[in-house]
Amino acid sequence: ASRWIMKKFAFLAVLLLSVGVADAASRIKDITSIKGLRDNQLIGYGLVMGLQATGDSLRNSPFTDQSIRSMLDRLGVNVEAGSVKSKNVAAVVVTAILPPFVGKGERIDVTVSSIGDASSLAGGQLVMTPLLAADGEAYAVAQGPISISGFAASGAAEKLSEGVATAGRIANGALIERELEGDFNALTSIVLQIRNPDFATAVGISDKINAYSKAKFGVAIAAEQD
Repeated sequence: ASRWIMKKFAFLAVLLLSVGVADAASRIKDITSIKGLRDNQLIGYGLVMGLQATGDSLRNSPFTDQSIRSMLDRLGVNVEAGSVKSKNVAAVVVTAILPPFVGKGERIDVTVSSIGDASSLAGGQLVMTPLLAADGEAYAVAQGPISISGFAASGAAEKLSEGVATAGRIANGALIERELEGDFNALTSIVLQIRNPDFATAVGISDKINAYSKAKFGVAIAAEQD
């Protein structure tokens, strides 16, 4: 057990070491990733409210009308089909990246993209939207005001647009509700994957780790694999 703890401690420490490659030095943590630890993609469907008549036309986007009525019904408001005429709402797809080791209660950024015929999401507010992973489980809930980098304006004689006004981001817009199960502490060995594979780099990393571990513990703990 003590030898296993020693190896884990040494591994975490050497991630901060530098390895020299072609007269240039890089930190090991900057040029490698840990095999088995990866980001996970999240996706959700939601509504953006508060638009200034730039939202979906409900005749051309029936899913938006259905979503509005479903949301109001859950809130105790009964609305008949076809009675909603507002253009202040847009249906959107919300996406996010869930990094490894993110804990419950932490926040991540989200991207919001229109899927109807809305002309702009400027000034809109995303309402509570569950974000699902590939296993169908909700891992986060997104909500908040949207920031966009584009705009569109039109007058009697000319139209002007720059960037994309129908997509935007919400910084720290999703709250983590479920943690991904990780088995890092159960690993008997740790494999570093080089982002730009090169055998000379692998040898250099192995040598650097072993130089550190030999100086600290008197034993080599790393070996190049491929």
